[in-house]
Amino acid sequence: MSTASEAVSRRGRPRSDEAHQAILKAALEEVFAVGFRALGIDVIAAKAGVGKATIYRRWPNKAAVVMDAFLAEVGPGTGFPRAPRAVDRIRMQMEAQSKAFRSKYGVLIKSLLGEAQFDPELAEAFRERWIMPRRRMAREVLEEAIQQGDLREDIDFDAAIDMLYAPIYYRLQIGTGPISEQYVRGIFEQVMSGLGRKEKTATARLKR
Repeated sequence: MSTASEAVSRRGRPRSDEAHQAILKAALEEVFAVGFRALGIDVIAAKAGVGKATIYRRWPNKAAVVMDAFLAEVGPGTGFPRAPRAVDRIRMQMEAQSKAFRSKYGVLIKSLLGEAQFDPELAEAFRERWIMPRRRMAREVLEEAIQQGDLREDIDFDAAIDMLYAPIYYRLQIGTGPISEQYVRGIFEQVMSGLGRKEKTATARLKR
């Protein structure tokens, strides 16, 4: 039989979903406040009002918590929108991602990328939770563009994805210029021109 104190204790603890959201919110707020290196699981737990064991039941380390917190906030707005043509989906997604990179989350990504060079756990979390899922989605959209006849069938998918997105990350990290819509659209048009079917490229040139 539960005692009164046990009942109060249970009522004072957030439910599972509430705890999950509180942890993500705390992780994101604290990584902005103190940076990834200074952030600790104990700090996240205290701010979220949970025990460290609650966090470790859900995530293996702080890197995984931070990346999931980042994904929960930024991920939904940087997916591939629906559009009749797959190539338009790619352009729209690149523009959405560049918009996120121009926000405070771009500063966070830059910071996490820098820290990942010295933190294997963060490097793995960044790669497995952010980079690789988006590369898989990008490949699916590129395959759709091939099926629609807008891209050549012999393209190297990994190279194509690198050509589309590496310049954006380079400019974010090195700061050689703004990640503007004009810049992103220029990348998109140049890459698509190189990957397009020869007859379509020739037709486009004739129309200029």
